[in-house]
Amino acid sequence: MNRTLQPGQRSEVWIASVTGESELLYSTGEVLLEAPNWTLDGSSLVLNGDGKLWTLEIAAATLAHVPLRGARDLNNDHVLAPDGRTIFCSANDGHIYRAALTGGTAEQVTTEDGTFHFLHGVSPDGTALAYVGIEAGDLTKPGRLMTMASDGGAAAALSVDSHCDGPEYSPDGSWLYFNTEAFTGRPGHAQLARIRVDGTGLEQLL
Repeated sequence: MNRTLQPGQRSEVWIASVTGESELLYSTGEVLLEAPNWTLDGSSLVLNGDGKLWTLEIAAATLAHVPLRGARDLNNDHVLAPDGRTIFCSANDGHIYRAALTGGTAEQVTTEDGTFHFLHGVSPDGTALAYVGIEAGDLTKPGRLMTMASDGGAAAALSVDSHCDGPEYSPDGSWLYFNTEAFTGRPGHAQLARIRVDGTGLEQLL
């Protein structure tokens, strides 16, 4: 089910600098916008809202729908590929899709393997995806740290025996950084960790 604004609510998109300044870029009472990602050239943001993808052009602060066929009810898990032209998205049907950022037909890259796939990371060379797999889409079950080729195929589970979320690749592609409950006995109290992409070297960072 797509998240929506409640009566009287507004959705705001802000830009903040690393030095502390912030600027309200866009505000709307029509659609709940989430998860902004910069385009490669820095001219726009890519967001989701109402199960769709949108681009927000920075200079003119204009919002435009990205027309996609074959992928419906997108959630807020979307990541741009390093080529700057391709985007990978998770949908509420539990699958990950690949599409051109300009729109068109979206290609499903995950298989019917009994899990829901929540995308989080694309490797620096664009050949691999890191995601969280949840058995049968049952959110009461722990998320498993998974990787797969970005053009589809078999998935690999990395050996972390606890709930994981939010995996992102290191700039050199050799590590995955994520949060996990592997280092605590208290559910809901996750720490930051990293693991090599081959599944070795698990260590707590924070």
